[in-house]
Amino acid sequence: MNLEWDSDEEREEWMSQALLTLHAAEEMLLGDLAGDCIANSFLAMIYAARAALVGRGGEFTTWEEVITRFREAAAESGLSPENRRALPVVAELYRRVFVVGDMEADPVTASACLDDARSFLRELAGMMGLSVDEEDEGDEIWEA
Repeated sequence: MNLEWDSDEEREEWMSQALLTLHAAEEMLLGDLAGDCIANSFLAMIYAARAALVGRGGEFTTWEEVITRFREAAAESGLSPENRRALPVVAELYRRVFVVGDMEADPVTASACLDDARSFLRELAGMMGLSVDEEDEGDEIWEA
């Protein structure tokens, strides 16, 4: 399976949601809410992965399905190895903190998740013909 990077309304909507959620993760980290930062970083990555899968067929009802389908498609997409690994790593941290509960969220881990999410979104956006630029007093915006 190969990802096609067409720009359409649904894909842009998913990526916009990813960016808004990424901004929320940044605010959570600044607010010393490590768990919420991890959760929002993970969700931003899920939204971005979902954007990449628009037009690939099938419905996704769980985040596990999104991750599985994205991993299958990303292997052939040209996505960097670091960002191919980032989603499963952040997903595992999310699972351990919120699903299993065998790990406490901390600021260092939250910051690493946020950095992974930023890199993941930036690369995927670029592959879809979008960019995330630092403008307007440090705010990141999408440009087509």
